[in-house]
Amino acid sequence: MKIVILGPDGVGKSSVVRELLDRLNQGNNIVKMRYLKPQIVFARRGEPVTINPDPHGKPCRSTLTSIAKIVVWLMEEWYAHLLWDRRDALLICDRYYHDLLVDPVRYRYGGPMWMAKIIGILMPQPELWVLLDAPVEVLQARKQEVSWSESSRQRQAYKDFVARQRVHIIADSSQTLNRVVLEVERAITVILRRNAYLENL
Repeated sequence: MKIVILGPDGVGKSSVVRELLDRLNQGNNIVKMRYLKPQIVFARRGEPVTINPDPHGKPCRSTLTSIAKIVVWLMEEWYAHLLWDRRDALLICDRYYHDLLVDPVRYRYGGPMWMAKIIGILMPQPELWVLLDAPVEVLQARKQEVSWSESSRQRQAYKDFVARQRVHIIADSSQTLNRVVLEVERAITVILRRNAYLENL
């Protein structure tokens, strides 16, 4: 079961994911965490995930390279979904492919957006989308990796995207960390109970 957590810079995704993993691991669940993508073809080779202080600082890649990368990404996701990820595990994803649709500059995507959207439709879909949201002033107070206007644009773009997804929640991350994690944990519990019920039919 895949849960995807999205949100603009400064919304607190990493903190929520860490606390969520701690809580979920206390139960009987097998819980795994993934940052962005499986990294099967282009593996990090043990390198830790680091914060990019200037996510829009590099130029976009060429059209051909950009398309090749998202096609490989699609292949990686399906390989992981079918052959790598455990069926009985709860997978928490800190960002996912669709982050590229909101912020293509961060991923240096220089291809046509219609192609990126098609790949997004073909990606394995999570059972729950979680959007962490907060007012722009809160986002900017936490991080200034992007401008105020870009934070505002990202925030609205994430809302528009998540609103089109069948199963989603929007959690106000300007609350305390405990309240945000509790809200997300409750939503995941509902999905887990629904799945258990369907399996027992």
